[in-house]
Amino acid sequence: MASFNVTVEDSSPMISYSPAGSWIDTPADDTLAASYSGGTFHTTAAQGATATIAFNGTGLSIFGGHRSNYGTYSIAVDGQTITSGSAESADSSVQQLLGTVSGLPDGPHTAVLTNTGGNPIDIDWIDFENRVGDPGAVGIKKSFDDTDMTISYLPSPSAWQTSSNPAFSGGTLHYSSTPGASAMLTFTGEAVAIYGTVSPDHANIQVTIDGVSQIMQGGSGGMVSALRSQVLLYYQNNLSPGQHALVFSGNTQPPAGPFIDLDSIDVFAAAESPATSTGDASGLGSGVTTSSALPRGTVAANDTLAPNSPSRIATGTIVGAVLGGIIFLLLLLAVVGFLVLRRRRVRRDVEKSMMPISPQLPMQGYPKAVEAGLMGRGPAVLENMVFPLPPPKSNSLRHSIAPSYYSDPYSGYHSRNDSMMSASSTAPLVPTVPMLGMPQPPKVPRKPAPATSGLYANNANSTPARPSNRPPTMDFVIVE
Repeated sequence: MASFNVTVEDSSPMISYSPAGSWIDTPADDTLAASYSGGTFHTTAAQGATATIAFNGTGLSIFGGHRSNYGTYSIAVDGQTITSGSAESADSSVQQLLGTVSGLPDGPHTAVLTNTGGNPIDIDWIDFENRVGDPGAVGIKKSFDDTDMTISYLPSPSAWQTSSNPAFSGGTLHYSSTPGASAMLTFTGEAVAIYGTVSPDHANIQVTIDGVSQIMQGGSGGMVSALRSQVLLYYQNNLSPGQHALVFSGNTQPPAGPFIDLDSIDVFAAAESPATSTGDASGLGSGVTTSSALPRGTVAANDTLAPNSPSRIATGTIVGAVLGGIIFLLLLLAVVGFLVLRRRRVRRDVEKSMMPISPQLPMQGYPKAVEAGLMGRGPAVLENMVFPLPPPKSNSLRHSIAPSYYSDPYSGYHSRNDSMMSASSTAPLVPTVPMLGMPQPPKVPRKPAPATSGLYANNANSTPARPSNRPPTMDFVIVE
């Protein structure tokens, strides 16, 4: 038999609050509200105020808050008190267990939370234990999102609208205010849960399974102050194995509002062995495999709900994920190592290509080849050259006025003696430069100064005469 927990939030119409007006839905100025499950809770300070839930199962747990100003309470199941306690605490805390009971006979039960003092208490959510199938069976949960084609919207799809919001299951929700609008689903299973929203402007909910109807108050007994999403609107188990017809509709009797909506539907079925599930349900024992938003009721078994525990990922999935991560990491390291080695090899090749062939300077190789422009070809080339090298340099260049790189006008030899000659040639490397003397101007007889120039009188020994006011005439001789 597959066991699992069903969670009922404080805003669910499955919980009835009485007397009217004694409970408050999530005070707006409460600083701890966001820490409650779903961000909501119901609280009362009226002595004798009750919160009642009817369920089919074998156990139940109620959760709420502990605060410094909170008071006492009691929990009774089927008329018998199972626990009495106090929610008073010096340090405020939320999502605390107020009371629990287990081992009840599998069947219908009624649980009641009562404020026994005059101080506040609150309720956050309720979990009750449920079972499907025979002992040893595997439970399968099939989830149908509101967009699933298996769900039929009547009287026509145009009578329903779609709203998108991350707060909805699957991000979408179907709603309608058309009188007589309904949603139909044919399923195979032993239990069914319907999820949607509750709000002050919502109509009461009417659910019919195989012709048997039940009405749930859409506004959680008129005790919600705002729209609450993903709330369990209806739950029914102990259905016979086989196919069932479900009709979800609204009951708009005053003072209820006109709207109804549908977020998702979960169907629970039992399989005699893991082989009956289309998913991998091996080794799940009496757990319940889950799926979400599967088209046309496809059964999957990716997660397991162990008895009385929240859902967890299958061990095989965890092991596979770890191994996959290790393999991916090894491949990544291998690729990085290959790229690093390749880069080093390319860098080494580039550096090698940039190194000189020989550390010797060009003039330290073969001097005779340097003079002939044959450096790097080896001495063998010098023995079979097509063009003979010029003959050795003559000593007549010692006193040249234009000494070459290969001669020294003072020492008669170059610092690199091997470069004075080229092979066995007798021709000088540089042709002989003729010796040039200093050019002398031609001798031209100077014309004597005219007697009337005023420079002299009648003879050379006389005193020069005073020149006239007119300057003497200059005679120029053209030298050719």
